[in-house]
Amino acid sequence: MNTLYKTLFLFIIIVGAMSCGGSKKAEQEALAQARRDSIALAQKNAVLPIQKKYGAILGVSPKEISNVPLFEFIDDWMNAPYKLGGNTKEGIDCSYFTQYIFHDVYGNLIERTAQKQFDAPDTNKFKGLHNLKQGDLIFFNNKGSEFREITHVGFYLGNNKFVHSTSRKGNSGGNGVQISNLTKQPWKRMFVAGGKKPKLENNEPIEN
Repeated sequence: MNTLYKTLFLFIIIVGAMSCGGSKKAEQEALAQARRDSIALAQKNAVLPIQKKYGAILGVSPKEISNVPLFEFIDDWMNAPYKLGGNTKEGIDCSYFTQYIFHDVYGNLIERTAQKQFDAPDTNKFKGLHNLKQGDLIFFNNKGSEFREITHVGFYLGNNKFVHSTSRKGNSGGNGVQISNLTKQPWKRMFVAGGKKPKLENNEPIEN
């Protein structure tokens, strides 16, 4: 009997040791998974350099620069010179630039000229600046009148800022693709209307 008791006692000790080892292993695995989850969360919440750059330019939090493909596109074209009828980085005009944004970022083909973009049946035009949202077109002419020819178009980004290719010199001293403030002259005086494209209501870029 004593031998049997000793055997049972030894078995219980071995099972207990194995159980403790299993618990320790499970705990280690749980800690490792927690670390992986923490790293993944940090990466997900990480602010990209381009978000910092354009957050500062637009005067908003970097986290508000959520449409990264859009700003990568803009960054790639920034400071490309203006050229009437131009469609390359050697020189591009305003409506080619907005057409490229819609096509390359959103996969949507829009009209070629500023006037045709304004006149298009699916361009929902409006006057109030408070209705502007990222993705809207902005139309201009020298008189700020919808009864005059539309001579310029830009793409609204937010916080009164829009990107466009213009013959006018910007803060950098050069013309071409730049970000301007809609509440500053001459753009405030020249503003005719904003225009929403229904196919862009969700403002989602195409998948890469």
